[in-house]
Amino acid sequence: MALVRLLDRYVLKRYLLWLSFCIVGLWAIAVIIDLVETIDLFIDHEATAGQILRYYVYRSPYWIVLTVPIAALLATLFAVTSLAGSSELTAMKTAGIGTPRILRPIFSFALLFSGAVFLFSDSVIPLATYRFNTTKDEIRSYSRGDGSRRQVLLQDIDSQLVFARSYDHTRQRAHQVQWERRDGYRVAERAVGRLLNWTGSGWNLLDGTHYSFSDAQMQWTTFDSLALDRLTLQPVDFARQQKKPEEMTYGELRDYVDRALAAGEDATRHLVDLHLKIAFPLTCFVMVLLGAPIAANIRSGRANSFGLGILVCFVYYSCVKAGQAMGWNEVLAPWLGAWIANIGFGLLGLGLTARAHK
Repeated sequence: MALVRLLDRYVLKRYLLWLSFCIVGLWAIAVIIDLVETIDLFIDHEATAGQILRYYVYRSPYWIVLTVPIAALLATLFAVTSLAGSSELTAMKTAGIGTPRILRPIFSFALLFSGAVFLFSDSVIPLATYRFNTTKDEIRSYSRGDGSRRQVLLQDIDSQLVFARSYDHTRQRAHQVQWERRDGYRVAERAVGRLLNWTGSGWNLLDGTHYSFSDAQMQWTTFDSLALDRLTLQPVDFARQQKKPEEMTYGELRDYVDRALAAGEDATRHLVDLHLKIAFPLTCFVMVLLGAPIAANIRSGRANSFGLGILVCFVYYSCVKAGQAMGWNEVLAPWLGAWIANIGFGLLGLGLTARAHK
């Protein structure tokens, strides 16, 4: 038993060294590639050293999370093939330790690592991505817009929701507006109108219909102008830049999806992105689950391992993007579009591990 624990620490140490090297190496490659592609932007807009530094500091968390599945796979291939190449893996098997048991510390760490990647991506990346986009716009010398927006969905006090197809900040008016007030999970009032105008002290909804719901009955009246006195939202709230999905935490995106569904809007794309926020970090574990049994049964150098790893990752990322696209277009259910790559490659990895020589 003491020998097995010692081997666990040895295998895990070997893997962690390769994982650290791969993460740093892939991050450096991402920075170099982006610098080559972006240097014209820096030169043309005379970006300062501080702006360039902020650009890469705020973008680095995204690159790290994007490449850690590749790093996890490459580290697995390098660590396990090096053990096999030096006959250490054979010696462990000769001692009666099966391949799945030898790989157990790597699998256990990969599962914990996936959880850490999720926490990192949920707590660090949204704010870093928002600041990266702001810095990039600052370098380009323009703000993130004049305040006009499309597909505006806002929540106000007293369980009020406002959805507008578009908002013209110059005229301070919204088009194709739906307002509703909820009583718990029940809609108490709803008003639909052509325009929502700011009067200087409040909002008026024009040319629409007002609905009230009580005791499973609905009453409705048409109106030319309806003052929404309960709304405390200001024009600046409508003009404020709405976050993109990658700029939201899991909780923020979930709340956004819930509000969109409550307003009767199509939130399919955001629902797929919501599932991906959990599915993608788990890719680290799936990559290790797939790569470890392959590496344990091949005798190839690091160059071949690197090539194999890049090929597997290319196929995997293609499947992730294909699943996302099919989820967006409702070919697959949103959750399945986000998880299909993990499910397929995870089952393949389990099959390979089960067939590994004991």
